[in-house]
Amino acid sequence: MDAVVFLGLRWIDIATIAAIILGPILAVAIDRFQQRWTDRKRRRLKVFQDLMGTRRARLDPVHVAALNLVDLEFYGVENVMAPFRDYLAHLSAPLPMPEGQDRHSDQREDLFVSMLHAMGRELGYKYDKHDLAKLSYGPNGWNNDQNMQRHNMTLLNELLQGVRALPVTPMQPPSQNPFPPVPTK
Repeated sequence: MDAVVFLGLRWIDIATIAAIILGPILAVAIDRFQQRWTDRKRRRLKVFQDLMGTRRARLDPVHVAALNLVDLEFYGVENVMAPFRDYLAHLSAPLPMPEGQDRHSDQREDLFVSMLHAMGRELGYKYDKHDLAKLSYGPNGWNNDQNMQRHNMTLLNELLQGVRALPVTPMQPPSQNPFPPVPTK
């Protein structure tokens, strides 16, 4: 006998039937696995892009939203989660006295850059930490605008709560008569 026979079928017939049945099932399973992997990488890349794009505007809602997604999208990736936890702990810590605020700010920057560096490595980017810290742009006008908006909101809030009075001052110089001249006949 030249072939093994099972229920009247040769081994080549059994392999052919198995391929016909299992081929499409395996193809769909592989496709779904690949799609999940691609989706996960795309979501991680989006979080990384948002953090990179707003690294000079840390109060931007896009930055805060991306920061809040790090623990979801990089769940289980310890080389990203460790710097993320350190950075988040630093953000949650109370501000030190004014003489220590520069050091606190420098530490915050270092922790943020370490987190970005770890995320970039996980996604296949080979950034230098120095480049991550220095090669970004944020106009001073953005900070000035945000500071002015915060200051104005504080003043308006104090005014509405009755803590601050509305200052009223004359709009014309005191040397001029505030009333129009008397009409002539």
